Amino acid sequence: MSRPHELRAPGSVPGAVLRLCAAAMIFGGVLLLNPYPMWWWIAGAATLISVVVPRSMAAWAGIACMAVGLILTPPSPGRAALAIGLIHLAHLLAGWTWVVPWRSRIRPAVLLPGLRRLLVIQAIAQSVAVLMVLAVPPLHGPGFAWLAPLGAAVLTGVSALALRLSWGPDAASRARMAARPGPDPRP
Repeated sequence: MSRPHELRAPGSVPGAVLRLCAAAMIFGGVLLLNPYPMWWWIAGAATLISVVVPRSMAAWAGIACMAVGLILTPPSPGRAALAIGLIHLAHLLAGWTWVVPWRSRIRPAVLLPGLRRLLVIQAIAQSVAVLMVLAVPPLHGPGFAWLAPLGAAVLTGVSALALRLSWGPDAASRARMAARPGPDPRP
């Protein structure tokens, strides 16, 4: 009667599989998008650390190696589309590794809402990328160099506005408390 209890869900996979998939996605993406071996080594070390200690943020160092490879190579619409997809998927998998313990078991059906969101966001992001490739003529000089910082500034402003307008649970409860008549419950 002293056997340890174990819960087994049918059709579940070990949580370690999720970490290994994230590491494989990150390292494979770096091999595809970054032609420089130095960055392969950095990404390899980062992915190994991320498998053992996911909260070390090492996975995002590996993801950054993908983006660095995109910056260091000549522009290509195909590589940009591939980077948009791989970086987003690697980020999603790395985020899941934070909440799924190494020795746990997880049912793949639990991951479906996240995968649906990934597909919706990818449909939007890839469409915008194609429109930008079609709308902006090829760069033959510094004529359109101002588009990158302008796009970054607009994206930063929109993100800041969205974060400012979104109410978290604490802000919503404080607003309700402030709207109630009566004495202030705070000391």
